[in-house]
Amino acid sequence: MGYAAAILLGLGWAAWAVLSAAGLEDLAGGWLGPDATVASVPPIGQLPWFGLMAAVAFYAIWQCLPQERTGQHHRLRPWVLGAVLCNALWVAFLERDRIGASLSFGLLLLALLVRIVVMVGRTAALRQVDRWITRASFGLFAGWLSVIVLAEAVAFTAHSGADAGSLMFKGACALAVLLLALFLSAVSFKNPMGIYLNAGALWVIGWIIADRYTGQSTSPGFATVLSVAAILMLLCLFSALRTRIRALRPPSQ
Repeated sequence: MGYAAAILLGLGWAAWAVLSAAGLEDLAGGWLGPDATVASVPPIGQLPWFGLMAAVAFYAIWQCLPQERTGQHHRLRPWVLGAVLCNALWVAFLERDRIGASLSFGLLLLALLVRIVVMVGRTAALRQVDRWITRASFGLFAGWLSVIVLAEAVAFTAHSGADAGSLMFKGACALAVLLLALFLSAVSFKNPMGIYLNAGALWVIGWIIADRYTGQSTSPGFATVLSVAAILMLLCLFSALRTRIRALRPPSQ
């Protein structure tokens, strides 16, 4: 239970930092605002963070139950604890308007989540509940964070002096999202965790597209490029889900 308490304290620290922080539009010269750059994430795209924190908290408590004390969860413990610490430092530095340090811990958090995803993906789910708690919690978190960190990197680049309104800047942002979409589309079939990674990222990309079409800082061209990426991800997600469901069905008599 001490491990679960440490996880809950880390998540509580992160939640306190987020709830006590100023609006993102007041940080990093306003480059983190919802319409600052073409890659800016609207508030609804950021909203899953609270649900993901609740999911990790539930996982920390659930894996302490006697029947869930398996070797897999024991091996995951240091990585999950490290991810929770990086998550807290990521938002804490952002709350202090230190976007460079925040981005560094955001990238480290993403690396730890990818490590967790790889470890979980290599182990067969013992029960369906393990699929919905362990795999969904960390898979969705990693997928969602991949786009969020990319958007923060774009904001950091603009904050450092790059011309966020130039065609080259927008083209580089579109290319980065396309490459991420291609990678996640491929992972949807290659790794059991891929569908969760895809779904988490697709949520953020979808709301970026909607905001670029209708927000204050509209960019239809950028939104159209991202729409192609989102359609590809969605097709791969549905195809991988159908394949996975067929594989899970018991063979017909």
